Formats: sequence, structure tokens, C-alpha cells
Amino acid sequence: MKRAAFPLVLLMIFTLLLGGCFGQKTPEDVVGDLSGTLDKMEGYKSQAVLTMETGTTPMEYDVQVWYEKPTNYRVALTSKQRGITQIILRNDEGVFVLTPHLKKSFRFQSGWPENNGPLYLYETLARSIIDDSERQMKMDDKQYVFEVKANYSGNRSLTKQKIWLTEDFKPTQAEIMDSSMNPLVKINFTEFVFNPTFEKNAFDKDHNMNTTSLPSVPTMGKATGEGVQEQPSSQFGVIVPTYMPEGVQQGDIEPVTRDGERVVVLKYKGAYNYNLHESRPTAASVSYEQGMPVNLGFTIGVLAQTGENQRQLTWELDGVEFTLTGDLPEEEMVNVAQSTYGVGGK
Repeated sequence: MKRAAFPLVLLMIFTLLLGGCFGQKTPEDVVGDLSGTLDKMEGYKSQAVLTMETGTTPMEYDVQVWYEKPTNYRVALTSKQRGITQIILRNDEGVFVLTPHLKKSFRFQSGWPENNGPLYLYETLARSIIDDSERQMKMDDKQYVFEVKANYSGNRSLTKQKIWLTEDFKPTQAEIMDSSMNPLVKINFTEFVFNPTFEKNAFDKDHNMNTTSLPSVPTMGKATGEGVQEQPSSQFGVIVPTYMPEGVQQGDIEPVTRDGERVVVLKYKGAYNYNLHESRPTAASVSYEQGMPVNLGFTIGVLAQTGENQRQLTWELDGVEFTLTGDLPEEEMVNVAQSTYGVGGK
């Protein structure tokens, strides 16, 4: 009896081992399941901390993302250094960059985020995994860890990214690295919920501009005795960027008047030719025919292609509006913009 049972035991052990081997998912199986999850989801809410080390000073953001299929987005970015919240909003009216504490908004027509999605969007992470045929995957503490190509047009130094997903495909963290595998952008997710419910006005521009859940930050105006902020005057010191691309020289600084407002124009010539306009606009809302939001680290800018080799980047800092125009590549435009942060006016 014992001899007759021995082959049966071996067969059972072999069957269990064989079943275990075939039960393990291949990377292709996992990516297929991830693609199915992405297609089936109706939306999500996430909370995360974003750390950017691409500029001269590391920047940290609290990031809240709401997405409702197919095209409603609300991204609230709160700078930990400045305590200011800005919102990127997409609804049926267009794409907006809102600065609630200043009651200011940029509106523009754009394919964002489909044409250049940022790291903090779930679909950006998922698509970068699905679309990279050379992806690498391993398991670490019951999480899928993917190493894939980074495809962010604004910064050519970002070449690789690592993405951590739970077994039910919720993101826990991600990193974008340079060619030496040094992490330059990190995001840690503290909360992620698939298919949540949203209030009817969750993606309404006016509701988000007047929301009371954002930090209250005073403008650069002078406070009155009643605690009401006076609007700043059109006068301001000229802010000179500390960064210039190699082969570029600063030219004239010209004060001009445009639509009744004082504008200062800084001119640059050489390997690239560009102008920087600085003003204190009184208009609460500005519209552009095209563009996409760009996270500059200290604020959100609007980048637009205005010609075959011409671009325009607009941003606001402490009530001063900057417009950079010229033949600079996107990465160099961002470098110039970032170098205006923390610079006193002259």
C-alpha cells in the first residue's frame, strides 16, 4: 500500500508545483490587467506629496487630484514653501489655471492632459507603463514596481521613471530620474480611491474660485483697518532673472505703456532671442487661444506655441505677471522662469 501510494504523492506534489508556476502572472498579464482597470474606471480621487528638485531650490507640494470620466479634472497644488494653492481645472468650458487667493484665472484651449500629462495623474503613470514595450517589472513587498521610460517634453534630463502599484493597481509612489538614476521628481500617494462620487459643482470654475477649503493668503496689497486688502498699484521693481542660457546677453530694459498699464520689457539676444514682459495687470481673467499648464515649482504657468519656432510662457508671482516670448526651447523657458523666484525687484 505504501509503495502504491508513493507515486500518487509525487504526482500531487508535481501538480501543485506546476500549478504554482503557471499561476504566477507574467509582466504581460499584469499590464493587461492594468489596461483593463484604466479602461473600466469612471474616475478617482487622490492625495499626494510632490517633491521637485529640478530647479535651484527643492519644492514641495500637497497635490489633490479629482478626475471624472471622460474629461473633468481638478488638480489643487498647494506650495508648502509659499502656502499658496493654485488649481488646474478642466471642464466643458475649457482649461483654467485658478489662483483663488488673488481671484485671478487663466483660461485657454488645450488638449491637456492628453498631450502632456504630469506625473501626479494616474492615467499618466498607467499609460507610461502600458506604452513602454521595454518596461521592467518586479515584485517588492506585495507591490508591482515598474521601471519605464520618462517622456516629459519640457525636461530632456528626465529619462527614466519608477512606479509602484498595489496588487489592485493603486499608485503608492513614483520617481522620475535622470540618466544617472538620480531622482529629480518624487511623488508619494497618501490616499487613492477609484470611482468616487462628486458634488455637482466639483468642477465648476466659480465654485472653485470661491472655495473656502483653500488656505487664506493675503495679496501683496496693503491691509486696511477693516482687514480689507487694497489692490497693489501698477508700480513694481524690475525683476531680472538670474539665469541666462549660454551664448545669450541681456540687452535693454524698456518701460512701456500697454492698454493703460505700465509694462517693463527685458530684451535678450544671442544664441536665443527673447523678451520678458513684466506688469501688474488689473484684469481678473485672461484668455488664450492655446496653451497648456506647466508646473514651474513655485507657481503654474501657461505655455503656448505661437509660431514654428516661437513660444510664450506666462506666469504670475506675488501680483506681477511675467510673459516670456521668443525662440527658447521649453526647457530653457522653464529655467528662466524658475530663476525669477526669490529675486527682489530693482
